[in-house]
Amino acid sequence: MAGDTDSDTDSDHAAGAAPAESVVRAYWERVWLERDLDALEDLVTDPVVRHTAEGTQPLTRDEYRRRLAGAFEAVRATEVSIDSIAADGPLAWVRLTVRGVSLATAAPLSLAWLGQYRIEDGRIAELWALHQPGADWSAR
Repeated sequence: MAGDTDSDTDSDHAAGAAPAESVVRAYWERVWLERDLDALEDLVTDPVVRHTAEGTQPLTRDEYRRRLAGAFEAVRATEVSIDSIAADGPLAWVRLTVRGVSLATAAPLSLAWLGQYRIEDGRIAELWALHQPGADWSAR
C-alpha cells in the first residue's frame, strides 16, 4: 500500500501477514484507495458493528456501503500510509494517515486514524475508529 513504512510488497503482506492484518490492509487499499465498494462483500460481515465518536452503530452491509459512498463524495483519498499495524488472533490495530483532497474545497487534506478491528470468518465484524482531521502521524 502506498506509504507503508516497511519495504515488503502488498503480496508479501497477503502471503505472510496474520489474517486479521491482511483483511485490514485489504480494506484500506481496496475500499479507500480504489473506492471499490463492491469489495465490502469480501471484507465486512453483514451486519458490521461500527464504534466511533458518533456512538455504536450496527449497520447492514448496504447501509455501510451508503455511508462510505457519502464519505467519498466529500473526500478523495490519494494515499493511505499505514504507519503501524499489529494483530493478535482475530484483532488488528492500526495507526494510519489518509492524504487526499476535499472535494468541497479542492484543498489538500490529511486525516490521522486509530482503529481496532475484530475479524470473523475473514471479514471485519466490528471496528472501533477515531480520526483527526489535519493531523499527519506518518514518519515522513
